[in-house]
Amino acid sequence: MHSMFANFTAIRSRREMGVKVTVATLGIVAVTDGVDALVNLYTQPDRIWPSFIQTTLIAAAMSLTFLGLLARSNLRLFELKERFETLAITDIQTGLLNRRGFFASLDRAKASGADMTLGVVDIDHFKRINDTYGHLVGDYVIAEVGRSLRDGMSAPHFVGRVGGEEFALALNGMSSSEALRVGDRLRVKLQNIGGSTLPQGLKVTASIGLARIGQDDVMSSYARADKALYEAKRRGRDLTISAELDLGDNVVALPLPARSI
Repeated sequence: MHSMFANFTAIRSRREMGVKVTVATLGIVAVTDGVDALVNLYTQPDRIWPSFIQTTLIAAAMSLTFLGLLARSNLRLFELKERFETLAITDIQTGLLNRRGFFASLDRAKASGADMTLGVVDIDHFKRINDTYGHLVGDYVIAEVGRSLRDGMSAPHFVGRVGGEEFALALNGMSSSEALRVGDRLRVKLQNIGGSTLPQGLKVTASIGLARIGQDDVMSSYARADKALYEAKRRGRDLTISAELDLGDNVVALPLPARSI
């Protein structure tokens, strides 16, 4: 009963507000008219119809006014709640999921039975970019990397910013080889970042480590992907390495065209 009442009083859209206010008003008017008619039936029968019309108009006007204001406040609270919840899981600088939002989404996807591959993306020599060109350029690079990763992916895959210059990918339903190709495609796409804000001669690259989650928990898979990332850094950066595919020293940066997945 409590859950049914809570569901009825919850206002999540203007359409829902209109429907529920109308239904509640009709219910109040019906009850008010019924009580008024019953009282008049025993006290002044000749006043039943005039009183019925008067009561209907007054009850309807008061209910619509009061319930409308109440519903509008309820809707405003719901919109604010949604906005705050979105802000709580959003990275302001890039508009991507933040660390909390990314791992919450990844946990939900894994719990639903999705076959997920986790990728860790780290901008190469980012400290050098900040030290050489300043933090405004560094912020621009982070924003553009986030935009490039987001534009290069589509549902059910998703991306988040999980650290300063570190991003994370969640690839759904891919084999290790497919995930490696996608990771490399995204890595190549990052090389095309430019714009007037980017100093001439500065080329943005990133290293990527991948690991399938499988039966592992998310954080242990993240550790494996992070280890693959540092192996890419050790081998010269601007590489994509999968924790599942041990390619030894024959790691090749595939020159694949950048396109959405």
